[in-house]
Amino acid sequence: MSELLRKRGKRPVLVSEDARDINRDACDVHVIVDWEATELDEAATRIARSGVLPTGVVNLVDPLVGWQARLARSYGLPGGEQAREKLASKASVREEMGLAGLSTLWFASGRADSFPVDSVPGYPLIVKPCTDSGASRLVRRADCETQLRDHLRDITDAAGPDFQVIVEEYVDGTEMSIDGPVLDGVFTGLFVVEKNGRDEERNHDTGVLVSPPSSGRVTSAAEVMTDRISALCRRLGLSEGWLHVEARVSADGSCELIEINPRVAGGMHPAAITRTCGVDAVEVMVRMAIAEEDGRELKSCVRSDEVVGLINLEPRSEGDVVAETSLEQMLGVAGVVDGYVWQPFRVSSLEQENFFAAFMVAGPDEAEVMAAVERVHGAFSFHVVP
Repeated sequence: MSELLRKRGKRPVLVSEDARDINRDACDVHVIVDWEATELDEAATRIARSGVLPTGVVNLVDPLVGWQARLARSYGLPGGEQAREKLASKASVREEMGLAGLSTLWFASGRADSFPVDSVPGYPLIVKPCTDSGASRLVRRADCETQLRDHLRDITDAAGPDFQVIVEEYVDGTEMSIDGPVLDGVFTGLFVVEKNGRDEERNHDTGVLVSPPSSGRVTSAAEVMTDRISALCRRLGLSEGWLHVEARVSADGSCELIEINPRVAGGMHPAAITRTCGVDAVEVMVRMAIAEEDGRELKSCVRSDEVVGLINLEPRSEGDVVAETSLEQMLGVAGVVDGYVWQPFRVSSLEQENFFAAFMVAGPDEAEVMAAVERVHGAFSFHVVP
């Protein structure tokens, strides 16, 4: 983002809580804010003392969505809509979807240490953080009352007694994601992914994420969900932005929203969107934040017919991850067009996704893509040092 801002004659300013933030050297100014202990007025004072008058606020981190909206609103900048704070809360989104007649999914929310387990109507259920569940952090499935109580106790131990969770009806089916812009209150699903071979036990996006979906059922459900998200945006008053939407599709073709994030998806998604749609989603977010996005290019954007597969790799134990295969070697594997390998990488918790390596493969059809996926798994190796 700092490079994109410099190209537009802007000074990138990093606002973070870590004095040693790895991004600080990429920016002209670094303002340190303790997100948990600092009020909005104090944050604005620190920004002013640094000699900065913001012309835009950009954020790609889920826990800071509320901060982004409040800061932008305080300076009268794009992205300050109350709707963004609504989207940051899964309970608020569920409530609005229900009130608008866009969802019939049962849900309830409350503190992890005092959630009324006796009130749930049936199982299976999903329990997860009400906010900040990025990388599937602390997401659990409960098939009975005992499991739900155990999960709530574990979440309380991990995150504290005041931690807010949402418990909702589990949708048995195929998971999908939709990325795209909101323009004039209309959400356009540019990049749709069908998630095959997910780790349903841990709720992690392993396996292979295929775009466009191979199933007509998923394609149709994506169109339905896109219309529902547009209706939600209009209800909330969100006229512009970028959304990453996740949903599940049942065997009968019905679908339900899982979560919605006011940002582009992470991992290989931005590169895949650029490759297949000709759009740099991060650049779009930057342009929207500084009021330089007119939407004409986005409205005329058409996805190519190329099939891509996104492969996320992670260990199943804690420790230092050592990749035995380099990114350069992997880019020489037939069908691999992009990727990353993070080194060094340490897994300190298995309560979230730890994708230290990811690759994008491409081909004219799904058969070619799946063959390339097999080559990736055969070529890449790593080990974990406890």
